[in-house]
Amino acid sequence: MRGDERTNEVPIIFLTGASIDTERTFQGYETGAVDFLMKPVPPLVMQSKVAAFVALYLQRKSLRDEKDDLERLLRANQRMAAELAHAHELAVQAAFTDELTGVPNRRHILKLAASALADPRRHSHPVCVALLDLDHFKKVNDTHGHAGGDAVLRHFCEHIRTHLRSGQSLGRVGGEEFLLLLPGTELADACTALERVRSTMGPTAGISFTFSAGVAQARPDETLDCVLERADDALYLSKERGRDCTSSELMSL
Repeated sequence: MRGDERTNEVPIIFLTGASIDTERTFQGYETGAVDFLMKPVPPLVMQSKVAAFVALYLQRKSLRDEKDDLERLLRANQRMAAELAHAHELAVQAAFTDELTGVPNRRHILKLAASALADPRRHSHPVCVALLDLDHFKKVNDTHGHAGGDAVLRHFCEHIRTHLRSGQSLGRVGGEEFLLLLPGTELADACTALERVRSTMGPTAGISFTFSAGVAQARPDETLDCVLERADDALYLSKERGRDCTSSELMSL
C-alpha cells in the first residue's frame, strides 16, 4: 500500500493477538503503520482510533489539495505576470519604435538626441547630428509600388545600423527622412562615416536607390532645434549638389 501512490497515505492500523514484541512493533511502524493495537480491542476504542486517523487523513488530504491549488494558482499567476511583462515590453517597444523599419520613431530619436545634448560630458565629447533623406523616393514608390518602397526603407535602415557604434542611433523622423545621432564623433569623422555608408549601400530586391545627408556638430549650450536647423541646411546643400552625397555645415558657410 505504501508503494502505491493511490493508497500510500491511507492510515494503517495493525491489529494483532500476538504477545507484545517490541522488535516486531517497531518493524510494523517502519513499514508505515500509524498505530499498533493488541486484541482484544473494545469496539469504542477501535471506532475512536479509526475516526481519529480518518479525520487526520482527511485533514492532510485537504491541506495537500489546498497546497496543490495554491501551487497551480501561483504558477498561473507567474505565467500571467510573464505574459503581462512581455505585453508591456512590446507596448513600450511599439511606443518608441517605427513599425516598418524597427528603428526609433520620431519621438524617441528626438528624445535621445536631446539627452545627448544635455549630457554634461558634451563639453569634452562632441555630438554630431545628421539628417538623411532618400533621393527621389516618390519615384521608387511610383515605379515599384509601396511594397518596393517599404523594402528599400528596411534595407536602408539595416545597412546603416550595421555600421553604427555603441551609443549611436538612427531614427525615422518622416516618410523617407531619418536622423542619425553620433555622440563622441567629430564633424569630419561623421562625414567620413556617412560617405562610407553611402558608398557601400547596394540595391535591394533589384531596386537601386541613393540618399543625401547633411551633418552638423552641436555647439556648447546649443539647443537641439538649432543643431537640426544647421543639419537641414547642410542636407539642402547636398540636394543642390545633385544628391547622393554628404555635406557638412561648414560647406554651406
